[in-house]
Amino acid sequence: MKAQQKISNLSFIKAEIKKYILTNFLPGDDEQSLQDDDLLFESGIIDSAGAMTFIAFLEDHFGIEVLDEELFPENFASVAHIVNFAAVKLRERPHLRQGN
Repeated sequence: MKAQQKISNLSFIKAEIKKYILTNFLPGDDEQSLQDDDLLFESGIIDSAGAMTFIAFLEDHFGIEVLDEELFPENFASVAHIVNFAAVKLRERPHLRQGN
């Protein structure tokens, strides 16, 4: 239960997403270089090839499924948008809803 609570915590989700982006797309940059509202695609931090890798990370790391119809820029525009999207997907997972 503790692991489920941790993964559904917005601060944890944000930290994991930022860590992945910094490590894979902004190597050598510090945490302050990536703000929650930075536009990831418009600013060139993530490109279309990187997007596919990033989606795979979200699915594997958080145990969610990103459907083709959810691949809208507004869901992935910034760290803040991604955190909100992941939190919604996590709440939709049946075993988290039921508290099992």
